[in-house]
This record gives sequence, structure tokens and C-alpha cells, in this order.
Amino acid sequence: MKKLIIGMISGLVLTSACSTEKSESSENFEFNLTQDTVVVDAGDGIIDLQYGLSYPELSNDGKYLFNYVFNQSKFDKINLETLTLEKTLQFEREGPNGMGAYIGGYSLNSEDQIMIWSYGLNAIFDQTGEKIKDLKLDKFGPEEIKGAESFPMRLVEHPDDPSLIFGVFIKNTPREFFIMKFDSVKKSYQKISLPETEKFDEFNMEFTGGGGFGIVPFPTVNAERIIMTNSAFNEAYVYDMLLDSLYLIPWDSKLTGNKNETEMPSSADAEEGMVFRRKFFESINFMDPKWDPISQQFIRMSYKNSYQEELDEYGEPKLLNSEVFLTVLDKNLKIIKETKLENYTKEPPRHFFLDNTIWLYENIDDELGFVRIKLN
Repeated sequence: MKKLIIGMISGLVLTSACSTEKSESSENFEFNLTQDTVVVDAGDGIIDLQYGLSYPELSNDGKYLFNYVFNQSKFDKINLETLTLEKTLQFEREGPNGMGAYIGGYSLNSEDQIMIWSYGLNAIFDQTGEKIKDLKLDKFGPEEIKGAESFPMRLVEHPDDPSLIFGVFIKNTPREFFIMKFDSVKKSYQKISLPETEKFDEFNMEFTGGGGFGIVPFPTVNAERIIMTNSAFNEAYVYDMLLDSLYLIPWDSKLTGNKNETEMPSSADAEEGMVFRRKFFESINFMDPKWDPISQQFIRMSYKNSYQEELDEYGEPKLLNSEVFLTVLDKNLKIIKETKLENYTKEPPRHFFLDNTIWLYENIDDELGFVRIKLN
């Protein structure tokens, strides 16, 4: 390795009381945030929201949102310009074009084909559901990525050479995080370990009855870079696929602090573990950055939760409200501005960033909706 869309759309938009707030960030930039709410028209179709918005991915031109429908082997393709369900892409569960009942994740390549990965599956499909390329990474890759001990968190094609595939993996025993660089022509691979991830063990807690809690580096992709952030530390590992270079970017927030302050034991029973889990979310949590191809900027949201004493149906404390913070970064991942969102006071759900607008998923009477926050 060398070196280590807001407009008037009649009949399709449900707009809440639109609010505008003027914010002064810690960088002494002043900007306006305008907030509204919209609903997607499903027409004669159905958008299944039983599990919310799962794995949302944008098309390369930013016009479409793809949403994987959990356990149904299909994807919703949503037109963001008209706010309508364009079509449902039905895939096969079994057979030569089968994608299985469950997937680990998916992404869109440069041709808006769908790359899907899970245990024993890594393949590229077109939008009709035909498997056009079986990557067979588990056939020539190392033993440590086979079976249930390692899991692919993200796969991505090299931007200039689709025969090169990069994967971000988590290994359970021993706990390890690494990137695999696969050459599907030469049938070779290279392992690139993420250094200094032992600090993640501070937030790794096993429950004595089974299960547990922990943090992992969550990968997103921007052009030639794989950007790996986590919820406890205000930083990013960045792997440049063109330069074969891995480096760490530490961020310095003036609003939130730069590390979750929870002191967590390495093991606990389930009841005690839930107490520490609650403390973790009462301290600062950092989300993964979202890229806007139009404004050429990133946003990164972070939050702290407050809870009621009352428990929900799953035995967890009910959310009271959240303090939500917004950080804007340039294309080189340098902080431009940051502010607290005074008008958005709940834990941020899955979201994306497009045309200077943050789209946050919202279930509105069992219809797919979004709270949109536009940065002016």
C-alpha cells in the first residue's frame, strides 16, 4: 500500500406549517434552515413501511430513491421530482437469479445496477431482477470472509475498473475491521486492516444471556473514497481507492464534544445492559455523513436523547426528545459550519442529502413521508 428538491407539486405534496430559523454556527457562519414535510403518492401501488425506510440509496443522477422492502425480495423506486412511486422492482428469491429472503445490504454502481451482498451472496443485478454478474468473492477470497464469522458491511466497485471490488468487513472472533481489495480477473485479494480500532472495545458490551451492544465503523462511498465513521468518536477513516491510501480524519466539534462519554462494562446481564445502552444514547451519537452531488458538500447529523421513565412494548424507555446537531463539511471533509437544530427534536431517522436539502424519513399515517430541511 502506498500511503498508509423543494417546489410546488400539485396534489402530491403535503406541506406542514413551514418554518424558518436563522442559525449562527460555531464557525461564525450564518445561514437559514427552512423545514417542510412531504408525502410520496404511491398511486395504485403500496409502499410497505412495516420496517420503515430500509437501506435508502440514490440513483447516480439523484432523481430516484431506491428502498429495499425487507423480506420481500423487492425494491421500491421512488421519483423524487414528482414524489411518486415510479415502480416496484420485483426480484426472485430462489433460482439462478435469486437474491434470497434477506440481504446484508446493497448499493448502486455507476450504471445504476444493483450490487447485493449477504452471507454467501455477492452479485450484480439489473433493475429487472436478472443477475448479470456473480462476483464469487467467497470462492477465491480468504477463509476468514467465509461462513458466519465475517460479514460484508459494504461492497463497492473501483471507480475506474469494475473488475476491482472493495469490501468493508467485520469479523467477530477475534473482533476485527478490515477492507478487502478483490481482483475478479486475477482471482486475487489484498487485506487492509483498520488500525487503532481497539478503542472501539470501550463500547463493546456482551450480555451474559446472549446478545450485546457495540459500535462498528459504518462505511459510505463518495466517488473514489470509502468513508468509515462510527457513532462514538467524531472521526472518519478514509480509504482512497485510486491512491490505495488509508488515513484518519479527526473532527473537532465546538457544540457536542468529540466522544461519547459513557463508561461501559465489557459484560452485563440484559437488564443492566439496557441501562448502559440508554446512557450511551443520552450522550452524543454521531451519524454517517451524507453527500450532496449538487452542492458538493456533506452533512453529518449527531444527537443526544432524553427518555421518559415509562417503558414501551419492548421493555425499553420511551423517547422524550432529542437534541439534534448538524455539521456541514466540504468535499475534502473539512468542517464548514455546525449548528443545533432547534426545530427538529427527535432522533434522526434514515436520511439523505440532495440539492442542499436533508430528507428525513417520516411515517405519516402509514404513508412514506419526509421532513425536508433546506440549507440556505
